[in-house]
Amino acid sequence: MFESRERLAEEVRGLLGALRALGQGRYTCVLEPGRLVFEEPEPDSAADWRLRRFLEAQSEALFRIPAGMASGAPLEDAFEGWEEDEFFLAFINGRVAVVMACPNAEDLRDKSMKPLKALADRLFRWEPRYRMDPEGRGFFFGRARLDVVIVGGRPEAEG
Repeated sequence: MFESRERLAEEVRGLLGALRALGQGRYTCVLEPGRLVFEEPEPDSAADWRLRRFLEAQSEALFRIPAGMASGAPLEDAFEGWEEDEFFLAFINGRVAVVMACPNAEDLRDKSMKPLKALADRLFRWEPRYRMDPEGRGFFFGRARLDVVIVGGRPEAEG
């Protein structure tokens, strides 16, 4: 069934808003390497604009995180110099990432799966190339591969 790109984009923004509310985040976006695709809400303060520019500038480095973690190789710190927020990152088929700045990213890990799967479905319909992994292998009949990364979590107190 054909769905308009405008309607799918509206649904993506709605799901980003629901995810942001679930994590009590201040900003959520969908990134490709080198490009911001969707955001919720649109920045309205200098601090929000600074966060958006930071994420756009670091987008390519963010996409190196899952492969670096899987290989065990040392990683560059894509969030070096940013101390204001924790970050919840969900990479969908390695092609697109959902990034949220929030106060406690770890708490979002388990409760985010249902909205992330719905979001992946809408993104696949909005942009069919997201169905494929970065090497061009298709996942047309399977589920999205979701790689979740938490950045900036507070270490547990020892003792």
